[in-house]
Amino acid sequence: MAATSHLADNLALLEVETAALLRTASALDEVSVRQGSLCEGWSRAHVLSHLARNADALGHLVHWAVTGEPTPMYASPEARDADIEDGARRPLSAILADLEASAARFAAAAPELEGGPEAAEVEMRGGVRVSGGSLPTLRLREVVFHHVDLRAGYGFADADPGFVRRSVDHAIGRLHAPDLSLTLRSREGGEWTVGSGGQVVTGTDAALLAWLARGVDLGLSSDRPVPAPPSWG
Repeated sequence: MAATSHLADNLALLEVETAALLRTASALDEVSVRQGSLCEGWSRAHVLSHLARNADALGHLVHWAVTGEPTPMYASPEARDADIEDGARRPLSAILADLEASAARFAAAAPELEGGPEAAEVEMRGGVRVSGGSLPTLRLREVVFHHVDLRAGYGFADADPGFVRRSVDHAIGRLHAPDLSLTLRSREGGEWTVGSGGQVVTGTDAALLAWLARGVDLGLSSDRPVPAPPSWG
């Protein structure tokens, strides 16, 4: 029951965050959508096209988990990159329609993960194995993080606080930074140790996540300059 409840909660939050993304994207115009994002080398159009293809790619993994039929996320790395590049060249109206339709396809398929498929293992690109039940979480992360990447008025402070706290935990867990020695303190009460501790860096959960995931300092405080985090990858 706990796994089922977790799945339902993630799908409900994904619905909320997808609606927020669509509102932001719909406020763009043909000029602003071609402007740069926080993703190096990508315009906002690239980010939105990536999000559409990611919805379909994760939908393939949903199919794998539900049916047992191996279905890769993308035909190939080259096909993934080409689809994003080609998609970014489309008129804004086509990008928005694709973004909405692909999100709807994932939303329609993901509830089928309930039960046995939650525990089924599927393979992401790069050979990483994940459970079927984690796919809505992965989609939620893509939607929220790339919404922030649009630089269009939405930040981590606008996302669900529980999701942001969990994302800080996740970001700390994936750090590979032997040269960093920090104590990160959240104004909401969290504390994390990187390396042996050392320099104390304080900020909100949202500010800490912006620094960890995107290297952006949104009001962090410390007794010395805050170092650059390792690449998110």
